[in-house]
Amino acid sequence: MIENENEAVEWIHSLTKAGKRAKHDTQERLLNLLEKIGHPEKKLPAIIHVTGTNGKGSVSRFSQAILTASGYRTGLFVSPFIIKFNERIEIDGKYISDDDLLKYTRIVFENYTDQTEFEVITAIAILYFSESHLDALVVEVGIGGLWDSTNVLDATVAVITSVGLDHMDILGDTLSKIAFQKVGIVKPSTKALVYGRIPNEAKDVIEARAKELKVPYGQIDSKLPLSRGYYQRYNAALAWAAVKLYLHETAKDDHFLKIIDSWPQDKLIKFLNSVSWPARMEKISKDPLIILDGAHNIQGIATLNDSLLKEYGDREQLIVFGHLKKKNISVASFSDLPLATVFPVNWQAYKETAESSSYKEWHWQLDELLRKIDPKKQMIVVTGSLYFVSQARAYLKAKLEKSN
Repeated sequence: MIENENEAVEWIHSLTKAGKRAKHDTQERLLNLLEKIGHPEKKLPAIIHVTGTNGKGSVSRFSQAILTASGYRTGLFVSPFIIKFNERIEIDGKYISDDDLLKYTRIVFENYTDQTEFEVITAIAILYFSESHLDALVVEVGIGGLWDSTNVLDATVAVITSVGLDHMDILGDTLSKIAFQKVGIVKPSTKALVYGRIPNEAKDVIEARAKELKVPYGQIDSKLPLSRGYYQRYNAALAWAAVKLYLHETAKDDHFLKIIDSWPQDKLIKFLNSVSWPARMEKISKDPLIILDGAHNIQGIATLNDSLLKEYGDREQLIVFGHLKKKNISVASFSDLPLATVFPVNWQAYKETAESSSYKEWHWQLDELLRKIDPKKQMIVVTGSLYFVSQARAYLKAKLEKSN
């Protein structure tokens, strides 16, 4: 028996990773588990389902925040976590409590057969949400869409934030193949599909599938003038569109429609500027200026570069970069930043980067930069794998607190 929340998380992390199983049977395994625990997926409210190579976490959080502020009791399921496991499952901005995490993990544990780690996490979230009297639910896809565990759920509004070349070993080696996986969250019951700025090759696949299923679709290529994270302007506009579509499809009376339709843009911008979460253009220090961002693939780094140029183009960026070997990214990925110096590092979870095994350990590199930085002319940017950024964040926060 699992005795406490730490044992619950340890058990979850001990399970087989998704990549070790066949791609096509994840939903079968999850549905078998959900059947054993009473089909909680049938007790959920209408869902905004969000996928994309980059931006899906941001769009999901913006959507949840707007719904909550509009009076909806709103669940949110995202991945991965940065500080604590509980971040993955929340209601109205509050993470699942340790007691509830233990309670629902025990139920899943007692009915477990052969599910993977992510399938179990998805089941825990579904069970928790099913008993929490929600008005709305926002769900972020794990990887892809068509074969993802979360696709046991039916989207009322489907969102595709972006399509790029990532997870090609699972999703395919072309933009059209990856787009086909992502548009897999769209089903005949889906009321609307919105997508962001995507290449034409991917757009053709997505629109063809939407037409085949007779699902209304549209591209959101506008931006809201947020004051931090230039790329978040596009994510915020996409979330705003998704929420408006969602409420117009699901609101049972005019009350919530009047609320959402009465948001003036200045109020919306002020509110969205207050929505923050770890490792997404997160500013953890002003003096010296330190930014954390989990740009872990080609598209993510290109977006980060664009934001750094637009927001901090007059500063030298000291970029501490820890990434996975399998990602097709390198120091050269930051060549668009004329004032950048990149420091690829080793980090605890993966002792080698894709480029060398002789770079400095990441905490030594951070210590050195903190000693030498000119706070008036330079800034530190920590980026790469979210797992790395999570570790670096904890280290920096502790070091900054000690120095104050």
